[in-house]
Amino acid sequence: MIYGKKRRGMAIPVLLLSTLFVLASCGREQAEIETVQIQNEPRQVKSEVLNLPKLTSVQLDDHSLQVVATTSIIGDVVANVGGENIELLTLMKAGQDPHNFDPGTAELTEVTEADVIFVNGWDLEEGLADDLAIITDNIPIVAVGANIEPLYFKNDVGKFDKGEYGERHERGPVDPHTWLAVPNVVQWVENVEKILSDLDVDSAEVFKRNAQAYVAELEEVDSYVREQVERVPVNKRVLVTNHGAFSYLAQEYGFSIAGTVIPSSSTLAEPSASDLFELIKLMEAESVCTIFSENTNGDVLAQTVAAELHACEEVQVLPLYSGSLGPPGSGGDSYIGMMMANVDTIVRGLE
Repeated sequence: MIYGKKRRGMAIPVLLLSTLFVLASCGREQAEIETVQIQNEPRQVKSEVLNLPKLTSVQLDDHSLQVVATTSIIGDVVANVGGENIELLTLMKAGQDPHNFDPGTAELTEVTEADVIFVNGWDLEEGLADDLAIITDNIPIVAVGANIEPLYFKNDVGKFDKGEYGERHERGPVDPHTWLAVPNVVQWVENVEKILSDLDVDSAEVFKRNAQAYVAELEEVDSYVREQVERVPVNKRVLVTNHGAFSYLAQEYGFSIAGTVIPSSSTLAEPSASDLFELIKLMEAESVCTIFSENTNGDVLAQTVAAELHACEEVQVLPLYSGSLGPPGSGGDSYIGMMMANVDTIVRGLE
């Protein structure tokens, strides 16, 4: 997508077991997500907050600032701040999973002409990070997630500690999915405005006005999300999701995460039969009958789990937008649209 001018113990159920035979080829990288207690704040630990680099203005001559964004969500936020005063190349199209995106030669060639590249900052773009490090050399790579206090995954996998942070064992990697809480994207906007203004001083006032207008829209969306969540009884604000992507949403808006189909921060990981069987038992024990899948991944595993939830009269598998925007006209084709669609889906699934 290019904005602006175009330029460069128990028996395992049979259905579950048969599905898992197909999954055996990949190695597993697992990290349980820290679940969120509605009443309490997470325990404070040493922070790994990212910082913005100090940049100086670039010589633009008759050209606009050349900007690259990795994901469609980052691209949408950058486009709202930069507007017509930048030329923006967004590497990932709507629906592409940032965990396994593999750029083509043409895309990487265009990247080398950039004045700045906006990335997530915490290894979200697993397949892209090495390529960018090799080809960008003197091009600044900026983390949109700078100045955000991160959440972490646990390394003790396979045990979902519903409703509590509990004592940390060895702390796992940072959860990179910061955008699923709207206040974090307000921080993204501030970061993007600062960087664009440093690089193109003459357009700083335009970037400031754009950022202020966009933040006002984001604040309205944040209020909408909170109002909709109030429709769900507190004891029903329990999420089971496809993978560990929704801890920021849970912490910000008062949900707990009971478990995930893929017990990892990455969609590249593979669950074992015992992982899924434990999730089935947990959902039945907690009377959870809704699984939230994601627009960037298939729902085969979620449907497999759903088919084994015999204690539920009806099981819903509902898609959420997570790592990518939706296609044009989907309702989730902007960050604002995806967040409103997500909360509407969650409320429908839990009411």
